[in-house]
Amino acid sequence: MQNLTLLPLHGGKAPRWLFHRMVRLSGLVSEAIINEYGTSGFIERLSDPQWFQALSCVIGYDWHSSGTTTVTVGALKEALNGTSDIYIAGGKGKQGTATPEQITEGTDSMSIPDMAETFKDHSRLAAKIDSALIYDDIGIYHHAFIFSKDREWAVVQQAMHAKQRMAIRFQINGNRVNRNDMTNETNNAIDSEFRAETMDLTFEKNRQAKEASLALVNEDISKIESVYRLPRRHDIIPEDLSPRAIKLLKEANEMQPESYEKLMKMKGMGRKTLRSIAIMSSLLYNNEIYKRDPIMYSYNLGGKDGIPYRINTNDYDNVVNAMSDIVKSIKLQPKEQDNILKSLNRQVSLAYSR
Repeated sequence: MQNLTLLPLHGGKAPRWLFHRMVRLSGLVSEAIINEYGTSGFIERLSDPQWFQALSCVIGYDWHSSGTTTVTVGALKEALNGTSDIYIAGGKGKQGTATPEQITEGTDSMSIPDMAETFKDHSRLAAKIDSALIYDDIGIYHHAFIFSKDREWAVVQQAMHAKQRMAIRFQINGNRVNRNDMTNETNNAIDSEFRAETMDLTFEKNRQAKEASLALVNEDISKIESVYRLPRRHDIIPEDLSPRAIKLLKEANEMQPESYEKLMKMKGMGRKTLRSIAIMSSLLYNNEIYKRDPIMYSYNLGGKDGIPYRINTNDYDNVVNAMSDIVKSIKLQPKEQDNILKSLNRQVSLAYSR
């Protein structure tokens, strides 16, 4: 079944004061995940619609607009290329058309030049799957091909549905595509309250129609399946959060930093910073929370449009600095991880489960 992420189209771009902070924080979150789960675990999360949405909320851009895709990928690209075992080729507009050249640059820098043509083929086919095989009056304007030194890959791309003024995000995990037919049951995603009927030629039951080139008269037209709903409105209302998410946020707000002596020794580590690190710990370790309540993460540092509240740059910088110290500690003393991030995650997870 083809599932689509549908997001309200919003104009504008991330302000410079925010974007460079998003680069730093998204890089630190990525580094923590790669340290714990390897590049495979990071690729897996990046192709997960709920996790991607939660990450966008965590770094403070917007909780549900079309920019959650383009800006988040842009921040990750700047943070990771040349500094990690992950490389991101492509992006929005001209960056998307430069994907093949950037794949070559990335594979060369990672000493896997033999994968360049294979990755280029995957990239081209993924773009065609979501532009030519999904007849839904769309046009792709963002295509990012993400790959690792371990030769794993994912695709995050976005299109515009002109009539509905909605952006559609497609996500593909290379480990989950049909090796014999990449066009069969390709994508994972989430959607909003928008509803349409789409002729989906990646749908298993449409294989015969695809092979016979009779897609336009095939009677088996599948409806978009809803996994998670994102409304058109821009405000967040209480109903968007589950009672458990509200309880978790309250628990994070009430954490006593005095109980975390090592954290308290870090410069700038106050209650707000501790709360944010605790919330991010659930993004790193707890699948249930980010899959069920990705909107909750918008309360991490706020959003650029002041929803759910305006970003305080001092608070943001304190979180970045604290997270940087924690990630460095993990590298130097792996056992420290259990005493900081994992212990925080256990506390917020306990609140969420009650």
